Amino acid sequence: MTLTSPTIEAECIPLTQLEERERAVVHVTDLNDDEREALSAMGLHEDASFELCQQGQPCIIQVEATRLGLSSEITSRIMVRRGSVCN
Repeated sequence: MTLTSPTIEAECIPLTQLEERERAVVHVTDLNDDEREALSAMGLHEDASFELCQQGQPCIIQVEATRLGLSSEITSRIMVRRGSVCN
């Protein structure tokens, strides 16, 4: 008999529900191909880690050294897994 620990899937939430200075990882998006390609070219793709700098319109996130301003219409369609709060 082999014992395995259960896999716990981190809860996914819309990017719009993150708090400022919170880190997260992109899990899935409900974006069209053009939107997905544009964001991917700027570093925001599936499994990308980022920090939320400012919630609102625009929502400002930082992916590595790049800050992106995103509309609330886009951020509501990006699902993320929470990371941690940055100091």
